[in-house]
Amino acid sequence: MEYLKGMSQVMKQAQAGNTADQYSFAAAQLIQAKNRVREAIEQATADEVAAIISKLENSQSLTEAEKQTVRLWVVGDAEGYLKMENNFPDWQAEYQRLMAAVADYEGKSGSVPELVEVHGLLEDAGKVADTLAHFLEDKERVARFEQAINHLDAEGEKFIAGVLKNMLTSPDM
Repeated sequence: MEYLKGMSQVMKQAQAGNTADQYSFAAAQLIQAKNRVREAIEQATADEVAAIISKLENSQSLTEAEKQTVRLWVVGDAEGYLKMENNFPDWQAEYQRLMAAVADYEGKSGSVPELVEVHGLLEDAGKVADTLAHFLEDKERVARFEQAINHLDAEGEKFIAGVLKNMLTSPDM
């Protein structure tokens, strides 16, 4: 796939070098590739979306295929992430472990060495909590979309038409 040309090499270089700078560079390159893929999806389906916007603005019902296209544009990124991510149970287990470790420190005196340890523990716990929150936000976003797209009223149709219009006319498109 042309959007990924060279990405595995960038990732290998980061792993081989094992420095923050190399992983940061790889992360930036991965984000750029992800954005190019999103733009390609949008360009490939732009005509369909324009027709869908017209139907929504005229309060015409959408077909299941059209709803799938709206889904792709509005929550496709979240659905793709949820489908590919397979570490959620591991993160939950790690969060549980960290929660128990924090509880153990609650009864300690707070000596400087303990403070240093708990500082690192809290940093780790915060990152795991943030990762869990990101996954669950995407999951909840998809669920809210499902509820909305299957129960559209005139106001909802206009809202989704506006969202799609903004995306369609975005300079990133």
